[in-house]
Amino acid sequence: MPRRDRLRGFAVVLCLSAIGALPGAFVAAPQGSAVVEGISVEPRPDGTVLNVRISGPIPSFMVRLHTLPTVEAVLEIPGAVHRLEDAYRFEGGLVRAARIETGSGAGDGVVLRITLTDEATLVAVEQGAGALKLQFGRLVVQKAAVPEDYRIGIGDKIEIAVFDHPDLSKVVEVRADGTINFPLVGDLPVAGKSAAEVDDLMTRRLGEDFIIDPQVSVDVHDYQSQWVTVIGEVRTPGRYVLKRNMRLVDLMAEAGGATKEAGNGIQIERQAEGEARAEHLRVDRSAPPSKDHQSVNLLLRPGDVVTLSEKEVFYIRGEVTRPGRHYLENDMTLMKAITVAGGLGPFGNPKMIELLRTEPGGRSKKMEVNLKAIENGKADDIPLKPNDTIIVPRRVF
Repeated sequence: MPRRDRLRGFAVVLCLSAIGALPGAFVAAPQGSAVVEGISVEPRPDGTVLNVRISGPIPSFMVRLHTLPTVEAVLEIPGAVHRLEDAYRFEGGLVRAARIETGSGAGDGVVLRITLTDEATLVAVEQGAGALKLQFGRLVVQKAAVPEDYRIGIGDKIEIAVFDHPDLSKVVEVRADGTINFPLVGDLPVAGKSAAEVDDLMTRRLGEDFIIDPQVSVDVHDYQSQWVTVIGEVRTPGRYVLKRNMRLVDLMAEAGGATKEAGNGIQIERQAEGEARAEHLRVDRSAPPSKDHQSVNLLLRPGDVVTLSEKEVFYIRGEVTRPGRHYLENDMTLMKAITVAGGLGPFGNPKMIELLRTEPGGRSKKMEVNLKAIENGKADDIPLKPNDTIIVPRRVF
């Protein structure tokens, strides 16, 4: 009896453009404001689309997907007004209901809460002329395979199902003495056994005196005897129990999420199966998740050590307003870096800037850059790499 464990704390945030107002009480939109005229749902074979009809210019908006305590999408559009009912209900499909939470006055903005089924997830947001489409699909969660050689330990929770006997189907925890207690058969020693061995044991015991030809299924529900470790730029680093179907995002949620100093790089050190060597995996948490969440949200294994790295940095010295260490953002270039540092000082020489870089193997490389040539389009801007050092010399009069 597999159980679906939803990704706890998982949130998808999309910032784009859109919405607005109130039923019966019509709100006059300020000139130039976006007005949400209505919403409707469109069932599709692969999910459900929520159509949001909008008039006027579409401002910036944000969409968040929450999974606790219920699955819902929250659409926020600052500065918009609306002409919607207070609440809507929908039959069938992945969208159950929608309601206006705030935004009753002109300029207050619109917050639309969309209640979804447990299996729903946000797939895409499409923006067209006079409309915003939120596409929801079905979340595919596969049951984590229990390794054949996995040995049940103290604290593990075991799911036992007996066909045609629902009163005997339950989840039991392995006690400190390595046993479980099960109806009809009493205490059974299971610690150190595989799920298949416990299955055989349960089948024999139930078939001896109680059930004719019992059909038993045994599976590990939670790996309470197995652990994973998370360190680095998380709010609560430490060792955590490896739960069933536990993925990278679940562990990050348990650890309180990333700190403000956290970068995009996540390192996972994993013991390769059947080998003494360790396997090193790298995940970019800025990459968008795939529909099945496999690409960046890996399924964790016992003993994994997850490290969330600090943001990468560059250094700038010399005649700039704010010299020192700065965070390296995505698509950072030399010109952008100087802007982050507050620009050149009054005595900065833009024609003789030096860029120092450490190449693979530890070899140092120095480049001379003419910032004026870049600004005038006569030279290409230079993408920065982690730990680059920019030196802005002083002009000689």
